[in-house]
Amino acid sequence: MLHEYLTAAIPQMIERGRVLTASIPRSLPRDYDALRVICKQEVDEIIHNLQVLQSIIGDGFGSEHLRMFKRLVSKMDTIEIVGIAALNRTSSDDHQLNILIGKIAQEIQYPRLIPTVTTLSQSYFCIYPSLNLLCIPLLEGRFLLHLPDLYHELAHPFFKEKNDPILEPFQTKYMDVIVEVLSHFEDEKTKAELRRGPRYLCDLLHTWQKSWIKFWIEEFFCDLYGVYTLGPAFVWSHLHLAIKRGGDPYEISSRVTSHPCDHARMSLMLHALSLSGFQEIAEQIWQKWSEFLQQISAQPAPEYHRCYPSNLIEIVAEYALDAVKSIQARIATSTTQDPIHSLLNQAWKQFWHNPSRYVDWEKQAIENLLAECDR
Repeated sequence: MLHEYLTAAIPQMIERGRVLTASIPRSLPRDYDALRVICKQEVDEIIHNLQVLQSIIGDGFGSEHLRMFKRLVSKMDTIEIVGIAALNRTSSDDHQLNILIGKIAQEIQYPRLIPTVTTLSQSYFCIYPSLNLLCIPLLEGRFLLHLPDLYHELAHPFFKEKNDPILEPFQTKYMDVIVEVLSHFEDEKTKAELRRGPRYLCDLLHTWQKSWIKFWIEEFFCDLYGVYTLGPAFVWSHLHLAIKRGGDPYEISSRVTSHPCDHARMSLMLHALSLSGFQEIAEQIWQKWSEFLQQISAQPAPEYHRCYPSNLIEIVAEYALDAVKSIQARIATSTTQDPIHSLLNQAWKQFWHNPSRYVDWEKQAIENLLAECDR
């Protein structure tokens, strides 16, 4: 059955790829050139692999052929519903955000091809490094308080680049942190075994180690790229996100998770702020964060500090500072006066100092920002 199925389904997917290629708009601004090229190349590669698969199954069907077909279908689905959908549904908001991301990249001396921005995200800020496409929620470009998360997403592609001498020092520091994490958890597992502690603790340590290495170090580095290139506004934005959408700030899971808990991220960012010379603001943020934790009665589990030891958190912040400096990024300081940097930090000053009038202030600030992007 499957042989006959693939005999018909593969040509149909090849035709779908051809139709996708034809649906790529040709008349968009140059901001979209890179995404157009990537989507076209990706579809071409999928079509080629489908044609190879078509020739292979002529000699007989195997289960590996079905797995290959499914992988190619999944890849084409992503290109269709993310990359080419973004090209076909561009709006004036998208155009303005692409100009804005270009201004941000110029301010912070971004070291690689600037991602294309789309307002098609169905959840929160995210980036598809393979498409060089940064997705944000529909209305986020009309408000200021979460725009700092753009800086976080800009760092994710650094971990996927290969053979780039400019980014290699950054990647080396990332690998150094992996060594530190491995050392910490191997020590903890050895201690647990010597103490003949409960088996579940060793299992937890193993799970946390996997989470750190597979996901959390990269997330931490992206947070720190935001802190070091934007400053306090990025940390305020994290507090905003944690209050609005976060769960248990001290959560430690028995399963591998994609993101570290909010308190660990906050502790990391505040240490980074202090390293950057923003000690006074770091203390202000810590005070508000502590009040928030108290008001929701949040308490860490006894194992929390095994999962997120303070010394390891500090090491990550210090290594990441060296990593960001190594790619010649503009490090934010108290004297930084770049326009986007100043606006995003000023927004949080207005939010706390004059909360009853913040909405009116933000409306005018966004209007001025978008007018500047239109020019």
